[in-house]
Amino acid sequence: MRRIVAILLQTVLPAVVYCELVSPPVCGSPSFSERIVGGTDAAEGAWPWQASVMINGKPVCGGSLISSQWVLSAAHCFDTSLSLSQYTIYLGGHKLDIPNPNALEAKVDNLVIHPQFTGPQSSGDIALVHLSRPVTYTRYIMPVCMPSASMVFQPGTICYVTGWGRTQTDVFLAFPRTLQQLMLPLISRESCDQMYHIGSATNSSTPIIQSDQICAGYQAGQKDSCTGDSGGPLICKMYGYWYQAGIVSWGEDCATPNRPGVYTYVPTYMSWINYYRSQPNSSSSPSLGASVLLLVVSLILHS
Repeated sequence: MRRIVAILLQTVLPAVVYCELVSPPVCGSPSFSERIVGGTDAAEGAWPWQASVMINGKPVCGGSLISSQWVLSAAHCFDTSLSLSQYTIYLGGHKLDIPNPNALEAKVDNLVIHPQFTGPQSSGDIALVHLSRPVTYTRYIMPVCMPSASMVFQPGTICYVTGWGRTQTDVFLAFPRTLQQLMLPLISRESCDQMYHIGSATNSSTPIIQSDQICAGYQAGQKDSCTGDSGGPLICKMYGYWYQAGIVSWGEDCATPNRPGVYTYVPTYMSWINYYRSQPNSSSSPSLGASVLLLVVSLILHS
């Protein structure tokens, strides 16, 4: 079966689909060294790939710059009934309530939602946002490194999640809404699934954490991403550069015991990501046949 899939990829999809397009040191190396629940203020420029997804000028989710014209986020952040003109991407931001000469707002001309996404907690909670024009990299605006499909982020690895989300389940980030950073260990899907079954009505044989998801946090809770951080990056330092391991997806409340944050696992979707990034005219959606093919390959690979 794996050989059949390999042949299908090689003969139908362009070779660039399964190649890493952004390589160090172009990405994942901020010029600056250095409240999510339990987090701290980030220094300006510390996470230059951090994006804010805005609807009619209001921040609703996070995202990450992965190339000069693509932003990675979560599928559940987007309402497909809205016009693309209602969305903008804010890059280079630090304190959302204070004007920033190092930041910019970019228009959106295409939105790609993964076809497997069906709603909260489902697989495929990933989206690609295409900017209407390329952005110029600066010390404050720079892409994060994308992992290869084969890269493994081991449980226990210490990573960071960043965003402008709530500081508690019902508490908004206070003025001037400074970007928050939080250090968290990765938790395996199996261990996380066991935690989520504690006190749950879901049968123990029915998975709650999907095969394309990973968790980060603590069994005791106390530190976590929260509402408003959705779509933002979970990043880990590998080989001296910051790679994106996950996308903030979902959780039960925030920082609750036995309910760590759940993240879409980025290596699972690298073929899908690279396919769109390789399109010569990225503002045009690919054919239905290409979309179906990508979905079929994804289902086979992860079955």
